[in-house]
Amino acid sequence: MTLDYQRILVAIDWNPASEEVLKVSAAYAREHNLQLDILHVIDSSLLSFGNVDITPSNQKLYVLEQENMNKLEKRMSIELKNGSSEYQTHIHLRFGDPRKVISTDFPSEYRNDLIILGTTQKNRVQRTFVGSVSNYVVKTAKCDVLVVR
Repeated sequence: MTLDYQRILVAIDWNPASEEVLKVSAAYAREHNLQLDILHVIDSSLLSFGNVDITPSNQKLYVLEQENMNKLEKRMSIELKNGSSEYQTHIHLRFGDPRKVISTDFPSEYRNDLIILGTTQKNRVQRTFVGSVSNYVVKTAKCDVLVVR
């Protein structure tokens, strides 16, 4: 069976495991001359709590967005130094439910045919309330999904 992937989505969340997943994915994309979308999703459910609206101010949201974009740009510069092309490697930042953004919203917009994720870093209680992003993506994505340990 030949797998002709054209555009890979790598979802990262700044933990050490996702950094390793990004390194491996970027090397694979370079080696096979594929488009690579590096995505970080800011979980909007963490910005509020239950029925209590504790939404941060516009200034705090702006700072949060800038901090995450700076991290993404640093990762991009590392990948460019490692030989990735600026025409093939793209960074993206989204707000929303990471499960839905990664599994359906982003891939349908950018036509990704492979999603690569790291395994969950949540403990049992967190997975009970929030659920595992990787588990949700594997079950709902319309394209191939690779979960890396």
